[in-house]
Amino acid sequence: MKPVFEAFELAAQYRELAEFLAEQHEDPQVIRDTLEGESGPLDEHLENLAKMVRNLEAADSGIMRTMEDLAARHTALQRAAERGRKLILELMHSAQRERVTTALFSLVVKKNPPAVVIDSEAELPPEFLHQPEAPPPVPDKKAIAAALKAGQAVPGAHAEQGLRLDIR
Repeated sequence: MKPVFEAFELAAQYRELAEFLAEQHEDPQVIRDTLEGESGPLDEHLENLAKMVRNLEAADSGIMRTMEDLAARHTALQRAAERGRKLILELMHSAQRERVTTALFSLVVKKNPPAVVIDSEAELPPEFLHQPEAPPPVPDKKAIAAALKAGQAVPGAHAEQGLRLDIR
């Protein structure tokens, strides 16, 4: 059986035992002592699961760092390739060559399609200006949280207290 399923099974057994003891004994100390003695296997499974969570978090952190490094490397390679293209273009231009054929490549200088250059945006007639739509408003969660904390009611919002597991 997988450790996760074993932990669930042990947790269910532990809960059943706690319910049984609560029904059979009125002394809270007897219940506490019995449950403490039975929690060993569950505690071991929980510890192993916590180790697995820590390993997954460490692997995720390493992957994120690697992705950041690869993104930086990707950008650097793109810039280097663009510099190489510009150098080849400049060398071919200085040699007044429009076409070069080698054993591996055929290099041809071509004109790009015309690009629009805006000299002065203020001088453009209105029919050539595009007004983008304003983005829809988004809730300001910090302001809402501050208002709720101050005791102010905010229609359409409320505060919720969630739970999280802290592994130290």
